[in-house]
Formats: sequence, structure tokens, C-alpha cells
Amino acid sequence: MNAVHIRTDGMYCDACPSRIEARVERLPGVKAARSYRTMHLTSVLYDPDLVDADTIRDQIADVGFDAYVVTGSRVH
Repeated sequence: MNAVHIRTDGMYCDACPSRIEARVERLPGVKAARSYRTMHLTSVLYDPDLVDADTIRDQIADVGFDAYVVTGSRVH
């Protein structure tokens, strides 16, 4: 499993994190997604054999948010 943190700008209401999480968690290989409105951050745990950080970022952008990969790492 890998983890990625994505800067997610444009979350202004309490519903925004839920919209992002629902979209990202539909991707094959995503185990969990958590968005933090006040931190402008989305953290995702995923299987790199099934999905990559750029695809996750693109899904967040498709929902209407500015998204930039900040960090990624392997989780043991």
C-alpha cells in the first residue's frame, strides 16, 4: 500500500470533503480517502498496482477542486 497527500484547494463548505472522498474511494485500488477542509488536504491509502497518485489527483480535479500531489510514500 502507498499513501499520498494531495493539496486540495477550493474546499469551502462542510460537504466538500465528502464529495471528494466519495469520488476517490470509487477508484479501484483505493482503500481509504480522507479530506480535511481546514487543512486543504486529502490523504489517500491506495494499491499502486491498481491506481497511481496522478489518477487520484485527476479525480479530485474532476470534482472541481485544484489538486496538487504534495507527498507520497510506501506504507508497510
